[in-house]
Formats: sequence, structure tokens, C-alpha cells
Amino acid sequence: MQSRQQKTRTEPTISVIVPVYNADKWLKSALDSIISQSYDDYELIIVDGLSKDDSLKIINDFISEIDVLISEDDTGIYDAMNKGINNAKGEWLFFLGADDMLYPDIFEKVRPFLNNKYKVVFGDVVFDNNYRMPCFLGPRTLLQNTLHHQSAFYHKSNFCEFRYDTGLKILADYELNLRIYLRNSPFYHAPFVITHCATGGASSELYLSWVETNKVRKRYLKSMFTNIFLTIGLGIYYLQKRLRYLLYGHRV
Repeated sequence: MQSRQQKTRTEPTISVIVPVYNADKWLKSALDSIISQSYDDYELIIVDGLSKDDSLKIINDFISEIDVLISEDDTGIYDAMNKGINNAKGEWLFFLGADDMLYPDIFEKVRPFLNNKYKVVFGDVVFDNNYRMPCFLGPRTLLQNTLHHQSAFYHKSNFCEFRYDTGLKILADYELNLRIYLRNSPFYHAPFVITHCATGGASSELYLSWVETNKVRKRYLKSMFTNIFLTIGLGIYYLQKRLRYLLYGHRV
């Protein structure tokens, strides 16, 4: 029987990029969710930032399923993701957090929409507190990131002139989504959940999220009045999120 790598085309449909750093608590579940997919025309790229825990031991257990393994020092998650992009051969790129899991058969469900009509195809994500985050691109994308990274399959053409800003810690993906929205790039919202995600990740750091969102937005919206209005609006929105967390324990 042929292995997946032997069957997969030289240019696979999907490049799955998994940035890893000290993720041994969750990594096996994340990798199991990839290799158990019924649709196997994908390549698996692991980018490890020299983990100090047992992540590399777990990665080695999956070595026969990994197409590209990079294990070297990096400056953070977006540096790792850029390395994945640079090594990707797929028509579509998908980024999975090492503490997240794909839903079963999701590649098979998404496959009919992965064509040159769209720049991004995405669904929703469900967090481990059972909250389903509806992802979308629309006017609210000017205020904040509305498209969760682990819900999205990005066409490779998005990265012809773009790499993630490694100077940003948690919201460089907002820049890509904002570019797609402002360019009126065609997209498709699939009506199902793509990924099960952990709560409490880096993007839940509200103050840093506020700072980086405003920084990215100012690169693309030149109106000072619009930026001030959106900066204040996002601050109020994050304040009520913080209050809800303090009162009710809502993490998302």
C-alpha cells in the first residue's frame, strides 16, 4: 500500500503548517487530528522553535507522516509560520495551532470550495468552553480581527507579496485578513466548524491585542478621524469583554 507521501502530488492541494514550541501537552492530539483526515492530498510541515519539553519526542513519533520538519531557533510564532510558508508547495495553506484540533473529515468537506475562485475559504471554530465563534469578513473587520486563523484556508497567491510581521506578537494574522477584505478579494464561508481551539491563547491578551490591532489598521486606513473612532470603539469593546470575564468567567 502506498503511503500518503507517495500518493500526494508534487504540488499538494493543502499545506498544513504547525508551529510548535513547548506544546507536549497537546501536540499528539493536534497531529492525530491531521493524519486521521480522510482526504490525504496534503503535506504536513512542522516548524519547531527548539522546544525544551517533549515536543520533539512526540514529533519523532510522527516522523513518517511529516513532509517537512524544521527545528531551529525562531523569534516567535509568526517567524515559524513564515518559515512554513517558505517551504510550502500546496495550492492552499492552513495553519493549525499545536494546541488545537481539526474536526474529522474537514479537508474532505472543504475540498469542493478550494478553487481559484476564492482567495480564502473559512468556516467557524469552537473553543474548549463550547463557544462557537462565527468567522466572517465584513465592515467589522475594520474594527478588529473577525477571521480566526485556525478556521481559514488561504490560497497561496495571498503570500506572493506578503509575510507575517514578526514584530507583532499576536495579531499579524489580522493584517492578512484586513488586506483580503480591503482588496475585496473573493472568499467563501463554509457552514461548518473547522477546528476545536483552546481558550486563553496569546490573542486573549486584550491590551496587547488592542495595541497591535490599532497599529495594523493605521497601515491601511489613512483617515486620522476613522482610526481614532475605531481605536476608541475597540477599547470600549475590550473593556466590556474584560468585565464579562471578571463577572461571569467568559474567556471568549
